[in-house]
This record gives sequence, structure tokens and C-alpha cells, in this order.
Amino acid sequence: MASEYIELPPDDSSTVNSNNQPSLMVDQASLNQHITIDFLTLDQNIEAITNNVAPNTQLWPVIKDDAYGHGAIPIAKRLAPQVHGFCVVRPLEGVILREAGIRQPILVFEPPNERNIAVYTSHNLIASVSHIRHLDLLESGCSYHVNIDTGMKRLGAPIEELPVLTQAIQKRKDIYGKGVYTHFYKADDPGSTTVVEQLDLFQRLQSQFPTEWLRHTANSGAIFHYAKQLPLSFDAVRPGVCLYGYSAGNQAIDSLSPLLSWQSRLVHHQPVKKGESVSYGARWRAPRDGWVGVIPVGYAHGLPRLLSNQMQLSIEGTLYEQVGSITMDFTLIWLGENKIPLGSPVFLLDADQLRANVWAEKTQTIAYEITTRISPKVPREYVG
Repeated sequence: MASEYIELPPDDSSTVNSNNQPSLMVDQASLNQHITIDFLTLDQNIEAITNNVAPNTQLWPVIKDDAYGHGAIPIAKRLAPQVHGFCVVRPLEGVILREAGIRQPILVFEPPNERNIAVYTSHNLIASVSHIRHLDLLESGCSYHVNIDTGMKRLGAPIEELPVLTQAIQKRKDIYGKGVYTHFYKADDPGSTTVVEQLDLFQRLQSQFPTEWLRHTANSGAIFHYAKQLPLSFDAVRPGVCLYGYSAGNQAIDSLSPLLSWQSRLVHHQPVKKGESVSYGARWRAPRDGWVGVIPVGYAHGLPRLLSNQMQLSIEGTLYEQVGSITMDFTLIWLGENKIPLGSPVFLLDADQLRANVWAEKTQTIAYEITTRISPKVPREYVG
């Protein structure tokens, strides 16, 4: 018997997105899960940051990697009236922000290379320079900040190479130095002596650069653990994870609250008998007769499989245990004797008991990784 094929309709641009990928016109509610980002909480976190740094300190929020999974464009648009600039990792992130209408200065952390150098001038992005080869690449009219390594050993200019770099800077009169910065590598530890050591080193090295250049060192940890005790605010600070409501490190910051909540819905009930197992690998067995509920969220959406049998979810304000192996697209919940109605909202993350740092502790990682790994296919909604 000959194979049968479905005859497709003529090409219609409404079914293809800007990346030439098929685009299904599906009501987001039909996906039975969504992320909510609370802008009012973002505003409160900005206020908390401002209260921890010196007066008149500029804010340059770090919105790399889609604002740690929160949505870079909406976050940037909300923050634009309140901040002086933005920080990203890749030039493409800066291009996306420019094309979305963001006009503030945008600093790119990743060093420039031959493949992306043109976008720095075409989209008015600020390059990070730590070697003379970076200066050689910059096109006439481009702006840059010098990144100095004071201990991170990642992207900054080594101290021994600064004389050569400063000489090269003097020769390039057609490009514009705008700032100098470094990065603290243990500021998430409130008791670390390395912050003082790095700060002292930066204080000495920054004097080699023009006084009108912007100085900045403080990341989230430095803002909340050290800025009240040490003169590290300089001209600007770079708040990252604290923007989104999480502390850098293990010490909680009471003035910060998470912006992000993750909600799904019960889509199925399953009766289980005492001793019966659920999900792959029979990693959990029912302690008594009861019900398990199913939500259509799994590790394909960014829910860590390592949380299997280790997490709680909230239904109508009551916490329930997740049970069995978390699968690619589904997660099971022990409801006990409660046959909760299908369609009931189920919270995976919220600003109260169900925080990303709780997941991080259980999976031996950090809150940053939890939020950045939530799949972009999970719809984001913005409130406030």
C-alpha cells in the first residue's frame, strides 16, 4: 500500500516566526504552566540595592542570559527609567536590547573578536578590553571599559600586562575609554578577606586611568555583604542575582524578594494502593491508599530531575510532596486522601516557601542556575 501524505496548505507567513521556525498559534493557557514576574517586587529590590550603596552611585544591572531567565527585554524596559546602564555577556544580547528600543549604555563582558566586532559600533555597545589585541580590533568611534584581573583569573587584564595596555590606549585616539572595573570572586562570603585584598589592589591600579572614567567593582555579594563597610561603591555597581530577589551566597537578605513564581495545573489523578510504586524506577511507594496528581512540567521545562522525591509544591496554600522520578514532561504529587479537582493551580516556585535557593541547596547548585535553566518555552507573564 502506498504511503499517504498530508497535503500542506500554501506557505503562509503567519505560521512561521522571524527565525523561519514553525509557529503554532496556541493559547498559552493550554500549556497548563506559566512563569509570573512581579515588577513591583523588582522595584522593591532596586530600592534595597540603592539603600546599600553610597548616594549617587549609578546602577548598571546585569541582565545577561535573558535576565537570569526572567526576560531581558521586559526587565530592561521596566528598569530603564531607574538605571544608568546595563551589563550583558555577549554582543548579541546587546543587539537584541537595542532593537527592542533600549537606549542606555550597554557594557559587554565577553572580549571582542573578529566575528562580532562590527556590532559594537553599529549598535553602540561598550566593549570590555583586557589585552592590546582587543584594542586593535575596535573600530574607530567605539567605546570601551578596561577589565582588570585582581584575582578572578577569568577575563581581566593581568597586572603585569597593564603597562603595555596603557601604552596602547594612549596610541588609540580614535576610540574612547569610558571606564575601568574588576570583579570580586568571593563577595558571596560575608567574611572573606579576599574582598579587601582585591579592593586594595584595584584602588592602586585604577589610578593609572583617567579620572573621568567610570569606576565599578561591586557585584551582588559586594553590594549586600560589604558596601556598608568598605568603599567599593565607586561610581557604579553591577547588581545581578540580587535584582531577581536572591542573595549571592548562603546568607539570606531580608530586604530582597524573588520576582519569579512558577505555576502549573493538575491535569490528571491516579489512585494508588499502599505499597504501589509510581513513575520510572519505582523510586517511591505509597505509604497508604490514596491519590497522586500529575502536572505537565518536567525536566524538559527546567525542573531539575535531581529534585525527585525532594521537593514540595503548593496547592491552595497547602504543601504537598513531589513523589517518584521527575520525568521529561510530567511530575507526580502525593495528594494522600485528597482527590483535588483537576485544573487546580499548583505552584512550583513562589516568593515564600518555594524559592529557587531551596531547590539549589537540594541539588548542590545556586539559585542562578535554577532560574536560568527554566525553559524559554514556558510562557512568561509580567504583572505590576
